[in-house]
Amino acid sequence: MPSIKSFKGLRNVSDPLRLGMPWLVVANNVDITDTGNLSKRSGYRKTLNGTITGAYTTKDFERAYLVDGGTLKAMTGPATAATILTGLNSATMHFTEANDQVFFNNGIDSGVIQPDNTVLPWRASTLKDTQFYDADGGLLDTLLSPLPADTGVIQHWRGRIYAAQYFAKEDQTVIWFSQPLGFYKFNLDTDFIMLPGRVSMLAPHHDALIFGSNLAIHAYDGKTLDKLADYGVVPGWHWADDNGRTLFWSKRGLCEAVPFKNLTEQQVSVAPGVSAGAALVESDGQKRYLVCLQKGGT
Repeated sequence: MPSIKSFKGLRNVSDPLRLGMPWLVVANNVDITDTGNLSKRSGYRKTLNGTITGAYTTKDFERAYLVDGGTLKAMTGPATAATILTGLNSATMHFTEANDQVFFNNGIDSGVIQPDNTVLPWRASTLKDTQFYDADGGLLDTLLSPLPADTGVIQHWRGRIYAAQYFAKEDQTVIWFSQPLGFYKFNLDTDFIMLPGRVSMLAPHHDALIFGSNLAIHAYDGKTLDKLADYGVVPGWHWADDNGRTLFWSKRGLCEAVPFKNLTEQQVSVAPGVSAGAALVESDGQKRYLVCLQKGGT
């Protein structure tokens, strides 16, 4: 029997009889170390119970927020949180960050969380002497509008905030983008992008903003729109930044962009799920992309 000096990983899309010995066909509850050895997977424990409809951690890992049963909370510890806003709708909440401010939106409720955890309105505007002003008191051009209602996923990229609005009758998504550094101001006549299907992912990369719908994956560099794949992504919070490359979960497994590459399609077959959540985790000198799938995909 030949010896195995190191394991390469999981590969279950090929005939097991044709695979070399270092490949694993099943790898339940084990990790592969950077030297190719197998180790028992670390365990986990439950820290919070609730009806979670959104969660976000700031880029510097100093603040974390979640929406639990219609209440926006700021995490004060691994299993403790403080209430900062109540009465929110149960729709999925989306978050993004710009200039130390955390923006949140679910199409009905929206707001801006300041570094001290106070919450300002995002969509609200007031009328003063026949002039419109945004929530910061800045003059709002009458040709510009606040964040459109019924938008869902949001993302800050290159000094603008992008927000996706799905129209079921046409089966199309309009992606609105704000004025440069004017996150309260949207020109609904000119500043938008149209895509077929329902866009559920706006993933930022240095060179492009990645649009993921149920039908396809596109990259937008600020001027042109390029199709990366003719299959889509599943909804959820599954994109992650890995030192300049953007990782995300598609209907055919883990992908990266840009340039686009499917990292698992030829090696691992997994159910895509109806939704997915993921994160990059560094532990014991290793970096792992961990994904949790809600079953039910096709």
